[in-house]
Amino acid sequence: MTAPLPDQEFENLLDIHARLELPEGKRAELIGGEIVISPTPTIFHNEIYARLQRWLNQGVPEDWFVTNTTTVFLPATEERYIPDLVVYKSGATSSPDDWELNADHVLLVAEITSPSTRDRDLTVKVKGYARSNVPVYLLVDPHDGDGSTTVYSHPDGKGLYRDEHRAMFGEKLTLPEPLDLSLDTALFSKK
Repeated sequence: MTAPLPDQEFENLLDIHARLELPEGKRAELIGGEIVISPTPTIFHNEIYARLQRWLNQGVPEDWFVTNTTTVFLPATEERYIPDLVVYKSGATSSPDDWELNADHVLLVAEITSPSTRDRDLTVKVKGYARSNVPVYLLVDPHDGDGSTTVYSHPDGKGLYRDEHRAMFGEKLTLPEPLDLSLDTALFSKK
């Protein structure tokens, strides 16, 4: 914990915080005596995440975990991505202090696009996950017309997935091995 700021400095910080003009989709928090600016997921983005997580938790074995905000280390590129959702098996970590998963332990990553991430999710991240042999990349794109979901599978280790299947929201899509689950993408439609 940081030491509290002197009263005048804290008042100045509060004043700056109150006057900040942030772009749409950004938020400013006062954390530890600092102003931290970060993107704010939309409510619809969070609803898609919650529905997907609930659905996956019902379909995967008990020793698999479905989580968010986990950093995935991609050994092929040495990059570190933070996908919206990750599925991995028990035993992927060896310490209670681990905060990063190696791509070798990841079964599925999912990204839910937002206007600020869509281009990266559709290009850079597809290649990065494929290079590091993440078995399944699920891309939920509410910004593609009325919405679409694409499942990429069978990575070639060179930046491409051999299989790519896209379904508009409302259609069914199969998540291949190691998940082998049928997904009704109506789950993601605006209700």
